[in-house]
Amino acid sequence: MKKLSILLLAGLTLTACSSAGDSTEGERDTTVMVAASMCDLAETVAGEMSGVTTVCSGSADLVAQIEAGAAADILVTANQKTADQIIDAGRGTQLDVIAANELVLVVPAGNPAGVTGFDESMNASDLVVCAPQVPCGDVSSQLAELNGLTLTPVSEEQSVTDVLGKIVSGQGDAGLVYRTDANSAGDAVEIIDIPGAGEVPNTYPLLVIDSDSADDAEQAWIDAFTTGAGRQRMIDSGFTTP
Repeated sequence: MKKLSILLLAGLTLTACSSAGDSTEGERDTTVMVAASMCDLAETVAGEMSGVTTVCSGSADLVAQIEAGAAADILVTANQKTADQIIDAGRGTQLDVIAANELVLVVPAGNPAGVTGFDESMNASDLVVCAPQVPCGDVSSQLAELNGLTLTPVSEEQSVTDVLGKIVSGQGDAGLVYRTDANSAGDAVEIIDIPGAGEVPNTYPLLVIDSDSADDAEQAWIDAFTTGAGRQRMIDSGFTTP
C-alpha cells in the first residue's frame, strides 16, 4: 500500500508545521515528520526545495499522529523505540539512522539557582525534564540511574523544545535537553556536561511510511538532509554520526 492520503484527524494538533514553495502542478507535496530537536534543520532543507511540508513535534506525538491516520511520507524520530512502534505496526520501513545526539544540563544565563552539575543540586532547583515516555525523558531516566540519582522535577514536558523554552523563559532553574538544542539557545543558557551522556546517545532513525523504499521526491529530501551541505549543517548543530 503506497501512501495513505487520509487527512489529519480532528483533535490532533501540530506543534509546528511549515511548507516551502508550491508543488509543480499535478505533483503532490512530500510530507516529512521530524522530531522537534531536528525541526530547524528540516525547515531549512524544506526552504531550499519545493513541495515539501514539514511537521515537527515530539517523537511520541508524531507516532500517535501516524497511527491515527495522519498523512506522512517520511518520519524521523529521536530514538529507536518510537520508530519501532511504526515498524512493528507495519506502517514504515527504516532506511537509515542519520544522526545521534546526547543530553546536557542547561541553566539560565548566570545560573541563578546555583546548580553545580548533574547532581543533587538539581533537585533543590526548579528542574524541568521530558516526560518518561518521550525519547529525551527515556534518556534522562537512564542517565539518572547511571549516576545514582533520583530526579524530582517540577515539570515533565512532551518535547525537548518545551523543556528548553521553560529554561530560556525563566520558568525553570535547570533542564535536561539535547546538546543541539542547548547550542541553539546561545548565550541564553549555560551548558553543563552530564557524566556518561555519551554512553546513552539518542539516535535518529529515518523511515518511509507505507512503503518499502523512497520515491524520487522523498529521496531528494533525504539526500538534501543527510548528505553534502545538509550533513554539514547537522554536524555544525552538534549532532554526531551514529
